[in-house]
Order: sequence, then structure tokens, then C-alpha cells
Amino acid sequence: MEHSTLKKKKKDNKPLYILAGALLFFCLFIYVISIPSNLSKALKELKVSYSKKDIEMVWYKYKADLFDNDEFLFEVRTKLSDLKLTEVEVDECRSWLPPPPTSLNLIVIPDLSRRIIDSTNNPNQIKSDSIVLQTIWQSFVNYSKLKQNTKDKLIIDITDIDQAKGQFGKVANELQFDLSSHTGKSNILYFTKDKDEQFRASIKQLYNLAKEKPLGADYRFYFRRYLKNHLKKSTLFDNFTNKIIIITDGYLEAENKIADTKIKGFEKYLYPAVSNNNILEVINKRGLSIPKVDIDLSKTEILICEVNERKIGKGYDFDILKTYWEDWLSEVNKKNIRFVQHEQASSRTINYISTFVAN
Repeated sequence: MEHSTLKKKKKDNKPLYILAGALLFFCLFIYVISIPSNLSKALKELKVSYSKKDIEMVWYKYKADLFDNDEFLFEVRTKLSDLKLTEVEVDECRSWLPPPPTSLNLIVIPDLSRRIIDSTNNPNQIKSDSIVLQTIWQSFVNYSKLKQNTKDKLIIDITDIDQAKGQFGKVANELQFDLSSHTGKSNILYFTKDKDEQFRASIKQLYNLAKEKPLGADYRFYFRRYLKNHLKKSTLFDNFTNKIIIITDGYLEAENKIADTKIKGFEKYLYPAVSNNNILEVINKRGLSIPKVDIDLSKTEILICEVNERKIGKGYDFDILKTYWEDWLSEVNKKNIRFVQHEQASSRTINYISTFVAN
């Protein structure tokens, strides 16, 4: 009888035990969620950080736990951006922050001078240029198409201010392909058959116009006046790889101006210098160097292709032209210049361009 009564009392207390357990769990839950998370603590500390050093200290304090947290990383970058840092300071911050996504900024500048109709020295040059440009387009497509939310850009630009007016300008507008506004979907959806046709048709129209009115390609003027506007600087949110492809025979001879690559009239000094391997010394001694341009290309890769010496300077001009270009660009870009001679076998040029764009 006593045993039965005890058993009954335990049964009567069971709901109390369940209620007490539930209450204990609820209190524990409230306690846990009331403890500030590392993210909320980090964001709170960022709000009261007013210097680059303060923000850097918050970053390293929470880096181990929040390295992959997009919200934390975004707030760190935003807070730093609000400080209006100098380029040097931005580079310092980029050295300790995770690298942002990288986008390609590809600038192509074809020489639309008389070289394209010079059948003596450059036979079938328009066909060669078209192959080069189509290779550049396809290489750009291959580089970008499998990505998403990039800011990759390809621009085929005009060097001469007169050529850029009127019809030339309209065609040039059709040769700018910017994926920065193509967001939220794969880049492959950007590269439609219509885009392929737009590129091919615009290139054909560009060269048809240039045949009617070829002008000397003034690269020095272009670098000084226009190139700066097309280069993209890396930021705390974006990383840009700037690459320039110049399609030219190598002779810098703007229409109605003294040639920058001064060879004609100076052959007796320059041609022996090729054999003596002292071309630059002779150029400097004679005051023949190309005037420098005030532009920073230290973080820019440059490919100069389709260089083709004229028959009158066969065996000499290529080396002289190469020296001219490397010396001219040495002050603004000491290591990222590549110089490719016109190839009879176009497959070599195609492979070279494809590698340059992809890497």
C-alpha cells in the first residue's frame, strides 16, 4: 500500500519535472542568444574605429573567426573607403586584406595608318590585323565566359583624334564590351551570337573607313591624352589587371609630324649600331629618343604585335624599333613589355595573344 502511494506521488510530480526542464532549457536558450556574437562585437568595434590602424586592429582581432564572413569583410572595406585613403595607403590595406575579385581590363589600339594599305611592306595587313583582333576577341570571351559578377572589359580604341570623330567614333562605340553591369548571372549569357557579329561587323567597318582615310597612329599623343582614362585602378573592393595590346608595324610616324622612331636619314649611325649592339647608346648620343610620357604603366602589361620592318631596312629596323619602344616605355613600365614580330605563320601569333590574355 505504501509502495503504491509513493509510485502515485512520482507520477503526479512528472509534469512538474517536465515543466522545470523546459523552463531551464528556455533560460539557457535566452542566455546563449543574448551573448554577443563575434560578428556583432566586431561590427560594433568597427563603428567606433576612426583610423586605418584602428580598423586593422579590429581585422586582426577577429580574422581567425570571421575571415570568410562576407558581411564583416564588406564592412571593413567600407569603413576603410570612408577614410579617403591615398593610393599608397590603399595598397597597404590590400596587403593584409583578402584579395578582392580580379577583373580584366583589356585595351587594344590598332595602328590605322597607311601601313594597312602598304602592299609593298605590309601585304594583306588588314587580313592579318583581322586575325589578330578576332583572336583577341575570342581570348577575351574564353577568359570571361565561365565567370560571374566580374567587371571585365574589352575596348578597341582609336589613336587619332580626327579618326575618332564622325563615323570612326560611332564604330569605336560599338567596340566596347563592359561586363560590369552584367550582374547576377553567368557571363556566358553576355557573349551571344549577336555580340560576336557586332564585333566582326564593327572591325570590318573600322578598317573600311581607315582604308579611305588612313592617318598616322600617334601613340605618344594617345598615351598622354586618352590612355589614362581607360586604365582602371584596383580598389579595396575590386582588383583590375590592365593589359594593352598595340597592333602596329612599329614605326611611330604620325601624319604631318616628325617621326618619333627616327630611322630615315640616320641609317649611317643606326645600322652599324645593330651589328655593334649599341643601338640605345647611339640613339641617346644623337638625341633621337622618343620624348617620355607622364603616365604610370608600372602595373600594366603591354604587348606590341605585328611589328614588321620595311624592305628598305630589312635586317636592321626590327632591332632598332624594339630598342626605341623599350626605351620609350622603360620609365613607365620596366618589366611588362612584350614585343612580337609579324609572323608568316599566323598560328604563332594566335598562340602568343591567347596566352597573353589568359595569363
